[in-house]
Amino acid sequence: MAFGIKFQMQVTFPSAEDFEAWCGQILIEQRTRLEPLPRFSEKFDPFDEDLLTDLIIEDATTLEEALGELRSVGHEITAEDITEWMPTVDDEGNTGIYLLEARKLRRDSRVEALLDHLRTNPAPSLLRVHCMSLHHHADIVTSGAFRDYGTYCEYRLPLILAGTAAKEFGGAGHVSFFGVEDMEPVALFVDFHQKAVEINEPDVQNAAAWNIDERFAERNAAGRPSRTRGACPPAHKAPEPRPVDSGRTPG
Repeated sequence: MAFGIKFQMQVTFPSAEDFEAWCGQILIEQRTRLEPLPRFSEKFDPFDEDLLTDLIIEDATTLEEALGELRSVGHEITAEDITEWMPTVDDEGNTGIYLLEARKLRRDSRVEALLDHLRTNPAPSLLRVHCMSLHHHADIVTSGAFRDYGTYCEYRLPLILAGTAAKEFGGAGHVSFFGVEDMEPVALFVDFHQKAVEINEPDVQNAAAWNIDERFAERNAAGRPSRTRGACPPAHKAPEPRPVDSGRTPG
């Protein structure tokens, strides 16, 4: 089974306190901060938030009724796929069933929940996590690969939300994706520091100029994560590829 799209999230913080504050950040709140980036909304639509999905099935009164409603719209699901469920009543008195699938996260999940999700990896047939390291509670790197393009699409935005949220706490680093799967080429590089976020999606044919080996390097012998040189290739190498999309958030 091929896992052709690799990823890495690498972040360095000024202090352990900044790292702890980052872990408590609500993921979905970071989207509002990224919206000003050029063409962000064109690149990432609501379906990119599928990993952050808990459901309320209206009018259902039992778990089996709720699952039946999902099956009726083509979602193959069983009780074994559910980690949490409960009856709900909204402000107008309408009843329903709340569901949380085993390999999903709550809509209001924090960064620490995503890190725990990657650490425990509830979907090993879709996702491989090769490395997850923390150094002095100030440097963190996690890397792995996705089995297919659909899984990449499910995880890419939550990882970008987590990584770029570090900027609010003085963090700097990158979230990178690269590879080919299902005939879909992927090269998406998100670099961030305290004053800006840069999103670049170069042509895969030109991606070699974007420090691919360094972006996906393992931790060095000293036990610290590798560093990237930034979003753009060094001037003495091949000409800079023209990104499909790039932008900055204000500092």
